[in-house]
Amino acid sequence: MSFFGLEIGKKALMTNQAALTVTGHNIANVDTPGYSRQIAALVTTTPLHAPSLTGNNRIGQVGTGVDVDAIYRVRDALVDRQIRYENQFGGYWDEIQTTLSRMEVIINEPTKEGLREVMDQFWQAWEDLAGSPESTAVRAVLAERGAAVADAFQHTYKQLQTLREDLNLNVKVKTDEINSLGQQIGELNLKILTIKNSGKRPNDLEDKRDLLLDQLSEIVNIDTKFDENGSVNVKIGNRYLVQGMDLYKLDTLRDNEGMYMVVWEADQVRTQITSGQIGAYLDARGRTNLPQEKEPSQYKEILPNMIEELNSLAKTIIIRTNSIHETGFSLNNQTTTADGTGFFAMPADPADQFVNWAEFIQVASAIVNDSKNIAAAAEPTWGLVNSVLTQTNAGDGKNALLIAQLKQDLNVAASGVTTGAITVTPDADITFSVVYAGVKNNITVTGATYSDLTGMAAAIQSAVTAANPGWGITVGVSGGSLNFASSDGNFNGISDLIVNGSNLGSFQHLMIHSVTADDYWRSVVANLGVERQEAIRMNDNQDIVIAELIDKRDSISGVSIDEEGTNIIKFQNAYNASARFITTIDEMLDVLISRTGVVGR
Repeated sequence: MSFFGLEIGKKALMTNQAALTVTGHNIANVDTPGYSRQIAALVTTTPLHAPSLTGNNRIGQVGTGVDVDAIYRVRDALVDRQIRYENQFGGYWDEIQTTLSRMEVIINEPTKEGLREVMDQFWQAWEDLAGSPESTAVRAVLAERGAAVADAFQHTYKQLQTLREDLNLNVKVKTDEINSLGQQIGELNLKILTIKNSGKRPNDLEDKRDLLLDQLSEIVNIDTKFDENGSVNVKIGNRYLVQGMDLYKLDTLRDNEGMYMVVWEADQVRTQITSGQIGAYLDARGRTNLPQEKEPSQYKEILPNMIEELNSLAKTIIIRTNSIHETGFSLNNQTTTADGTGFFAMPADPADQFVNWAEFIQVASAIVNDSKNIAAAAEPTWGLVNSVLTQTNAGDGKNALLIAQLKQDLNVAASGVTTGAITVTPDADITFSVVYAGVKNNITVTGATYSDLTGMAAAIQSAVTAANPGWGITVGVSGGSLNFASSDGNFNGISDLIVNGSNLGSFQHLMIHSVTADDYWRSVVANLGVERQEAIRMNDNQDIVIAELIDKRDSISGVSIDEEGTNIIKFQNAYNASARFITTIDEMLDVLISRTGVVGR
């Protein structure tokens, strides 16, 4: 029996020493990210039935001590899954909020430096000129105010484009990060599988893998499934990123503007990304112009919509100001014919084919060089006096007043676009898209017979009306071009007009409709504020949900210094008692060996 006593004591020493080691490991990693508390599962060892050793057949089996069955990590898989699910939306709304905040800083409204204030000063300068058309100082101020409007549009456009490019770069960076995390998860799968096959528990490796999964879930929408062998499979959309030890990498394709599309490296198929940080970048940055993109866009197009709204406002100001300015007379116009020049420069491309008005806007060089070229008068300023051509007046200022009144103009003109010059080919096949409320609707004209542009317009009209009469689109001829017009403000233009395989381009209606320029911009700014407030609310809600889940996980898996300190005392006392037990057995053996059988000597 003493032999068994020594064995029991030895097992007790080793077991409590192992339990103390686990406790020390927990304390050492109390601040380690992703670490899960570990516990040593103590079990009794297999008992023996040895009645001959006790001399009593009735006592049954004799215990043989204690052992460590396994070292477990304390983890709740359901809580982990919930955290990873919520992380996707937490990462998404955090980045959306950040982007909208940056946009608010760029727009900088309402302040004296904002675009609205600059436009107000521009319209006021026209009103001042209407009252003092003879003043060269007032004319110079107007030219400067016009340049300030152009600078404000250009600066805002550049900053929004820079932000879009930053988000686009983040798409590339996060794609590479997804591949890196996926590779690490696959490598850990191999190590974990190897250790489990040897009958051991890879607790620390599983902690590292869980931490990687948490990080990955903040970046992109993932779905995880654990196999019986201990491996984890990770999906993005309906395809595997990690399957066992295999990594299926993501890649990026660039369009002609440098915008990245996230695709699967193997077949270049577009990746189904719906949330996470990269999902926020895509929603804010918008779609690429690669053919893999779907119609309508699957993204929110936050920045492209803002840029388009800025372009619409710039185009409206340029076109409407120029249309009135062209009918007026400047101080340098010595004829009885209106100047026919614009206050703002016009692009070389057809107006309805040009897009980036906010980037282009600038005061015409003739006015920059000489403010007397501002056509403020509605009547000629020069005439014959005693048969001598003389400046008869400084202008009536009526034209300047009409331009000043554009501030309150509702811009109710029907929306329409005019194509570039078209060479007619009889019986040509024609394809294009009607862009209505931001959605492309494909139209095909085949089998029609026509010999001139009027006949082509009639064939196109028939196809458009058959596709959707509710658009209210009329197709006509303007010079050597086609004109598409509609009284519906939802008509956005014509995309990819192709005649006999030749792409003649896209023609976009960007003029604002049924609203003043001031109210239009006020509405744009207000919508941005509402979107940001919604993003803040959603982000705060996600922070609360995730924090509660993390608290729940920490209450299960986190290391408590107080609890581990108690365990130290408990296992230390048990270790000391086991040592004392062995000492006692040793003393018994000493009596047995040294003193037994020496009576009478």
